[in-house]
Amino acid sequence: MTEHNPENRASTEILDPLIRAEAARLEMIARETVEGAVSGLHRSPYQGRNVEFSEHRPYNPGDELRLIDWRAYAKTDRFHVKLFEEDTNLQVMLAVDQSGSMGFRGNQPFSKLDVAVRLAASFAYLFLRQGDAAGLACCSNDIDSLIPSRSRRDNLVAILETLARTCSSGPSQIRRVLNLIGERIRKRGMVLIFSDLLDDPDEVLRGLAMLRKSRHEIILVHILAPEEIQLPYRGSVDFLGLEGEETLRTVPQRLRNAYREKVVEFLRAYREGAAELGIDYALCRTDRPVEDLFRDLVVARKRGRAVMISEGVS
Repeated sequence: MTEHNPENRASTEILDPLIRAEAARLEMIARETVEGAVSGLHRSPYQGRNVEFSEHRPYNPGDELRLIDWRAYAKTDRFHVKLFEEDTNLQVMLAVDQSGSMGFRGNQPFSKLDVAVRLAASFAYLFLRQGDAAGLACCSNDIDSLIPSRSRRDNLVAILETLARTCSSGPSQIRRVLNLIGERIRKRGMVLIFSDLLDDPDEVLRGLAMLRKSRHEIILVHILAPEEIQLPYRGSVDFLGLEGEETLRTVPQRLRNAYREKVVEFLRAYREGAAELGIDYALCRTDRPVEDLFRDLVVARKRGRAVMISEGVS
């Protein structure tokens, strides 16, 4: 069994009109303080004058009189100036795993890579539409292509064209790639990772921990085909490795129960590990429409749900 038939995608096809309509009424706001270059939707660590009151400092000659807090003066008989937290745009990096295993399709209309590409395109459109800076990193065992985060609308064209050219190949080394991405992100921001995470969970979580140490906000989008979760095959089946593994001939019915137990353990490791690191985790199955996955991801995050699990896992 193998699914390694990368299709040619047109950049106009990977951003569905339904998703454009959804994005027009949705927004994605960082929960944590971010660093940006221009005014936007998100709280910045830098102080300005255009949003929330933050703290006081003593008045100094030359400060604008309109910034004096007269209530504080009435209480202390001393002049204090209000400081504010400045809104900023968000620096976003969309990381798409294009290793060999992402080419698996099963009996679904889209492969895992197809779903990852379409979700990444959807989020790029959403972030750029609301004035944030979006970039793209397509990865396998290295960063194969990189578009720096920019807030210019023409960056969407570059992102879509790059996503349209992606094809699954090569082994995955997710932890190494996460470290490389961390080295290329200069400002604190948000990283969205679209991957099947078919790697040692402990190693991947160590890579994610390094990103969190740099105070990046992370959303981990775990993409799997239902066949990988349920192993529904019957009879004698040849499983062909998509990342150079040897062919395995077996009868799935004989190992289905043990396999499903391993899958539940595998998913639990990522779900609980992400929660410990303060990372949003979402399991997305490829048998669901991409527009539904996109909407659910944005809405669930808005409601403060850190973990989203598709039905039919166990």
